[in-house]
Amino acid sequence: MSKNIVAILVLCLSATGYGQGTAEPNNIAGYGKTTWGMTPDQVVSAETPRAEMLERPVRYYAGLGLVTIKEIEIEAAKFSVMFIFEGARQELRQVNLSSAEQTNGGINARSFSNLEKLLTEKYGPPTFKNEGHSVSWSLARTSIELENKNFPGILSSVTVVYRPISDGRKGRARP
Repeated sequence: MSKNIVAILVLCLSATGYGQGTAEPNNIAGYGKTTWGMTPDQVVSAETPRAEMLERPVRYYAGLGLVTIKEIEIEAAKFSVMFIFEGARQELRQVNLSSAEQTNGGINARSFSNLEKLLTEKYGPPTFKNEGHSVSWSLARTSIELENKNFPGILSSVTVVYRPISDGRKGRARP
């Protein structure tokens, strides 16, 4: 192959993300710059300077929340990120994004709609959809669940949960 053809091929592949770890958006193995199985120190390092260790762990069904990003903005909505670890080796098991807005159902309905659109653009059509309430994607190595809860006058929230699919079968997150 001539040098010009190789240069054009490299430019085309770079523009589409091939060779940069982003070639296959449906093959993500974590959230952001993290991958499943990372330790808390590795997550903080990967997500520097935004991520920080919590002084006190937060208990979740899936494990312990040990690392957080206090605030990120997605489509003008603010979210916090919690990295959840399990096991003796404290391996990354789940990532939760939670809306900062906790009372306004209208704002959260708009955030839910915006996130659904963004995730669909990035990962394709969802594998499950309950209009306005929950949407999920089952990718090769990660499941993503978007949920909108609204209890008027009590609580309103939007959450996005990323979990590994460890056994390689779509739609089955690890127990």
